[in-house]
Amino acid sequence: MLTGWNDKASATLALQQRLSGTTDMLKWALFFFIISIIAAIFGFTGIAAAAAGIAKILFFIFIVICVIFLVLGLMAGRAIF
Repeated sequence: MLTGWNDKASATLALQQRLSGTTDMLKWALFFFIISIIAAIFGFTGIAAAAAGIAKILFFIFIVICVIFLVLGLMAGRAIF
């Protein structure tokens, strides 16, 4: 009975490790968003637009990966239970 619990715990840990990479991408998107805000304040509109564009791209990539992992997690959860 204890090995079944260990399998579920290891599956949960593996899922958390896979999701940690996507949070890094969200942090980069937030970083570029902050850079774009600072550049806009100082009047560097070209840099602000470029940083905002990068932030948008990274954010949408994060959303897509998050949805994919959510679906995979739900499918794996159904297979485990």
